[in-house]
Amino acid sequence: MPKEPLKHLYSREALAAQPSAIRDICALVARPEVRSLAGGWPDSAKFPINAIRRIFDDLMAEHGDQLLQYGSTEGLEDLRQVLAQRMKTEGLTDAASDNLIITHGSAQGMHLAAQVFIDREDVVIVGLPTYFGGPGAVRSRGGKVVGVPVDRDGLNPNCLGHEIKRLKTSGKRVKGVYVIPNFQNPTGFTLSLERRRQLVRLAETHDLVIFEDDPYADLRFEGQRLPALKSMDHSGRVIHMRSLSKTFVPGFRLGWAFAESGVIRQMAVAKQFSDAATNTPAQYILLEFIRQGLLDRQIQENIEFYRAKRDFMLAQMDRHFPREATWSRPRGGFFIFVKLPKNMDAGELFRRAVDKDVAFVTGQPFFVDGSGHNTFRLSYSQAGEEDIEAAIQVIGNLIKDSLAGR
Repeated sequence: MPKEPLKHLYSREALAAQPSAIRDICALVARPEVRSLAGGWPDSAKFPINAIRRIFDDLMAEHGDQLLQYGSTEGLEDLRQVLAQRMKTEGLTDAASDNLIITHGSAQGMHLAAQVFIDREDVVIVGLPTYFGGPGAVRSRGGKVVGVPVDRDGLNPNCLGHEIKRLKTSGKRVKGVYVIPNFQNPTGFTLSLERRRQLVRLAETHDLVIFEDDPYADLRFEGQRLPALKSMDHSGRVIHMRSLSKTFVPGFRLGWAFAESGVIRQMAVAKQFSDAATNTPAQYILLEFIRQGLLDRQIQENIEFYRAKRDFMLAQMDRHFPREATWSRPRGGFFIFVKLPKNMDAGELFRRAVDKDVAFVTGQPFFVDGSGHNTFRLSYSQAGEEDIEAAIQVIGNLIKDSLAGR
């Protein structure tokens, strides 16, 4: 039998889809001897296992029949109300439960939003670089993605404005902008307050949707929290997506999308035909976790925990990396982004690092135009200090060797 006997029947979208480069790398470096700075997973040491076990046992004893039943597509009503109340504290004063749908992480929120808004050949503009989940959702609908530069203040609105006009002049249908406003994956950069305002104004001027993917919003280590783009939205064009995978537990795959009630209804229709509803026991556990005041405590503990990891990694980079390399200094999140001299290839650096049992993620998969060959991403979220120090020293020495022509 042929290896893929039905390949000739695959859809065009399936044939065009590419596997995640990061998952390939993580599989490659899964060996226990590898010191990995590749994956952006939370550290399992911070999972509230005992609290979850206690809450689950109590819920099963009192409401086991509800816990194990199908749930509504929009999500548990009490949980939606609680999350809407949390959104009010972030400046979304009119938030209500009908503005929310519970999703399997922010990734599903983006896929549902793409199903609602993206037609074949529609264009969505993204950052160079950006997390590839957003572009992947657009492409799964037959849409196109175009990149504009990202700098230390996030997506550049001047470049964005020029690109929108260029695309429209060439006859393209520009539908929206995908942005990670806080501690962006992979750069760690945060969209400045003024650029948030400019982005919302541009969307209003050009009648665009803003897909605001904000999974790291609660992981700010210092500085004042910036308002969500959704809080600046007066015309209902921002779809705000959140995740609890980084601050609670990733295995529950819990997140939510926040938008105008009509948009949420359309997203619920799309969700009906995918997974019908989000994990019911996980929703009940999260609701009780919030009601007992445990989520806010967990978030604060995570902030302190990951801040210390970030500080340690930056200190090691300052010590071991040559001045020819530059890197971000994020104020939150999980990632540091490194830029090498233009004549250096991060892919070759990666191969040499793996030979020494060290891993990171090359930057090129985050660039929708195929650029970024001289960049790579480091994550401090999972590795301990011993592994961080050893890995950074190996990478630094390899960069120095490459600069010296060795």
